[in-house]
Amino acid sequence: ANSLALPIFDYLDIIYSRASKTKLSDLDTLYKKVAKIALGVPKQESTLSVYNDMKWLPLHLRRQLHLSSYMFRIVKNICPVNFVNKFQYISGGSRDGSNCNLYTFKSKTHREFYFLGAKCWNIIPHALRDLDDVKKFSNSYKAQLLYSAIHDSSYSCNNSFDHMYTPIVSYSITDDFADMPWEIRQVLESMQSIT
Repeated sequence: ANSLALPIFDYLDIIYSRASKTKLSDLDTLYKKVAKIALGVPKQESTLSVYNDMKWLPLHLRRQLHLSSYMFRIVKNICPVNFVNKFQYISGGSRDGSNCNLYTFKSKTHREFYFLGAKCWNIIPHALRDLDDVKKFSNSYKAQLLYSAIHDSSYSCNNSFDHMYTPIVSYSITDDFADMPWEIRQVLESMQSIT
């Protein structure tokens, strides 16, 4: 499933994520079936427990993770040159400015990459934004999204292309790390040792 099915779901998902909610929901149904077949569990099995066992994100969060990782590369200038300096930080004394959020350009359709990319970046926790390695960022954010989806009592799958899920896990470096996923714990403990 990891080597044959996931690459098909991942291929150009940053682009096809702007499809209609109906099409994305159909794709989500297929993704759930693949996960349950791979584990050999009945179709009535809880989807979130299957994702937890497979270490798979729900499909809409998988697309969000890939867009976030691409935005990480853009912000850190490790991307194709045509994306360098295409995003602007919010300036001034506003809360968003002090949080170093990106300016979200006005959009009638909400389908433009510059709108979705900035919206996706602005919900990423600062502890992850400050990392320098994209692989560490991706692994840590994946662990945070999966942990949140499983433990968030208000979580529900939303296949709208412009919906970004905000994880419930928002740890600071002063928190106790014992109950966190190890990827997040590793990142925050290394940040704590630096400070």
